[in-house]
Amino acid sequence: MSKASRLGAGSSFGQTQSISARRAAINQVAAAPTEGAPPPVQLSVDIISLNPDNPRSDLGDLTDLANSLRDHGQKTAISIMGRFAYLEGNPGREDDLEPGTKYVVIDGNSRLAASREAGLTEIKVMLDDKLGSNPDEILESALVANIHRQELNHLDEAKALEQLLKIHGTQEALAARLHRSQGWVSQRLALLTLTPSLKEKLQSGEESAATLRLVGKKKAEDQEAHLQQLKATRPQKPRTPKQKRQSPAEPPTRLPSTDAYTLASLIIEELDVSSRRKLTELLVDFKIEESKRMRAEK
Repeated sequence: MSKASRLGAGSSFGQTQSISARRAAINQVAAAPTEGAPPPVQLSVDIISLNPDNPRSDLGDLTDLANSLRDHGQKTAISIMGRFAYLEGNPGREDDLEPGTKYVVIDGNSRLAASREAGLTEIKVMLDDKLGSNPDEILESALVANIHRQELNHLDEAKALEQLLKIHGTQEALAARLHRSQGWVSQRLALLTLTPSLKEKLQSGEESAATLRLVGKKKAEDQEAHLQQLKATRPQKPRTPKQKRQSPAEPPTRLPSTDAYTLASLIIEELDVSSRRKLTELLVDFKIEESKRMRAEK
């Protein structure tokens, strides 16, 4: 008898073939279809436990997400494991799961919690008991999906990368696993070395993550001074009378530095190959148009 049968899974699961949620999550981000993927099925929100190892340190205010799920429906299924399979990979975690549940969400904690908040009784799910056979694999399944969708705040993302680094051993191996550059990983991990006061500024939005990633590479005692140095190099826009005040929801975009070499380093580390190629094309187009304009002015 299968694990799903022992747990009393609905008949819909017996008619579908399980697909790896790791693969599904990455293919979804890349907009690549997965052949043979079964359609998601509906389950009661009351029989699925929230993940005790959720990558988010705080689910935050779920009002907007709950309203969206209620008014527009659920666009993407959450990924779950059977309770029995989860506990086989995570022995001793029985007390951390919600009582009376038959499944555990691996990717989709916020959507499950928001569905409950919205008063919905069912949620679309994809069941995969092969998400991991040990705590590291199960944790990786949750972390990788969240990182690819860029749904974590900056510090939670850095903490998730730190946990994955323990699994993969080196930044190079982790970068390959995430299809990112080693510099991309290094820049984000640098946020963990910030002083407590600078972490607070990051969380509050007072300072940008791009700037603080550069600051985090400095010794703790030098970070504040380096931050002020970076801010001093930002271009200052002259104030004009009666200038319309920008909405707080749309803060002005500020470069972390005006130094060409610093910006080039950031671009190489932050952007993937296709994005760098597109940026290069735009710069070349701009240069061509600028040359035309200068010749016309002569």
